[in-house]
Amino acid sequence: MSIQETGRNITLVGTRLCWSDALLYCRDFHWDLLSLRGPEDQEMIDELVAGAPFPLTSHLWVGLRRSLSGSSWFWMSGDPMDFSQWDENSHHPSPCGGVSSTEPSTWRQRSCEEHLNFICFTGTAPA
Repeated sequence: MSIQETGRNITLVGTRLCWSDALLYCRDFHWDLLSLRGPEDQEMIDELVAGAPFPLTSHLWVGLRRSLSGSSWFWMSGDPMDFSQWDENSHHPSPCGGVSSTEPSTWRQRSCEEHLNFICFTGTAPA
């Protein structure tokens, strides 16, 4: 399922992969795992999830990753981490993060080995 918003093509992928395989999939077939740059992107994802034409896992991989020191999070795309929607009860020791498909606007740490659906983006949209 794909949508176009704010100059980016976004694809919700029905395949379920671990975080690293989802990253490789997005980089091979699209551009990268999605980074959320602000509340507008989060709203767009909430709408995309609500209209999914196939069953979704409880969480979806996006390009969230924790630094090796474990003290900060970053987007794999290199976008600045100016916005977050972390669930305060998310204390999994994993360095991978995803968005909830059942609780709108909620991010959680997840085990990198979980096989989840994921969201890719394809850079800028054609003019």
